[in-house]
Amino acid sequence: MKEIGGFFYKVLAYIMVVILPVTSLFGMVWGGVDKTDVKKDEVLFTAALISDTHIKNSVFRTAIFDAGLRDVSKNVQPDLLLVAGDCTDNGNEENWEAFKKSMDKADVANKLVTMGNHDTWTSYDTPHDYEPALQNFINYGGAIMNREIDGVNFTYDVNGYRFIVLGSDDTSTAATLSDEQLAWADEALAEAAAEFAGKPLFVVLHQPLNYTHAVGDNEHNSGINGDASEKLLEIMDKYENVFFFSGHQHYGLSSDAQPNLMIEGFKTIEYVSENITSINLPSYEYGSYVTGGEPHIGQGLVMYVFEDSVRFIGRNFALGGWISFFDVTVPLS
Repeated sequence: MKEIGGFFYKVLAYIMVVILPVTSLFGMVWGGVDKTDVKKDEVLFTAALISDTHIKNSVFRTAIFDAGLRDVSKNVQPDLLLVAGDCTDNGNEENWEAFKKSMDKADVANKLVTMGNHDTWTSYDTPHDYEPALQNFINYGGAIMNREIDGVNFTYDVNGYRFIVLGSDDTSTAATLSDEQLAWADEALAEAAAEFAGKPLFVVLHQPLNYTHAVGDNEHNSGINGDASEKLLEIMDKYENVFFFSGHQHYGLSSDAQPNLMIEGFKTIEYVSENITSINLPSYEYGSYVTGGEPHIGQGLVMYVFEDSVRFIGRNFALGGWISFFDVTVPLS
């Protein structure tokens, strides 16, 4: 299945590289409906959410990425652009240079990037060396976000909202979260809950929690190693209105309106508890699976925060159109 998906991805990539630059010149809209019923005067905060861009020194991947960033800048105009890990295909300097070059083109005031498992490598050879990869993330990620960071975990404040960012402490495909990082997350959430009382709290980790989004107990290296997943869930569950963002799965967009045709039980948004809503973002660059007739390449979500709810609408950024079947509103406590 993955081989077939990879073949179709390559074919579609070639087509998109040809048509995207041309169609965007004429303002053509692809990928879905071109308008939503969002009342912008009621929106308190907007974010464009993507993951797994897997950028390397490739004209095809950068063309698809650049097309999406043009759409984000011109049409979505969010307060924040989030890339939730696997920014690069292989976190060496060459990959990060290509990723940063594209991100610098995005006309968005606030950009947040996190470290995925591919970003913890600097080559495809094993074993991987974590420290050089971490330093590349610190250097390039900090430059993209226009702030100094000293590791994979940090807080990011934007327009009165706080994002708490986590990342793996080693090079494994699943996330490894040390007790020290979990303790930091607990303190960061407690501080955010006090300082931003009544507002949603956003937590970002590239890998999803175990037993969510069709992940078993770290099945196929998709989740979090050891008991750290359970510990993180218990930490987050102490606070109201926590939204947990991940990527890594490459499973596309799936909702009650359009179930995933390939992965039984997978949904993009899951209600883990009364306090935690988990959002698994599709892969921007890989067309591993197809749902609802939408090519996965270029997909993500736009998040609108209102006084009493948070709304997520699917968008194909590369093709510049809304994905009409994905529209989920989560009420706030």
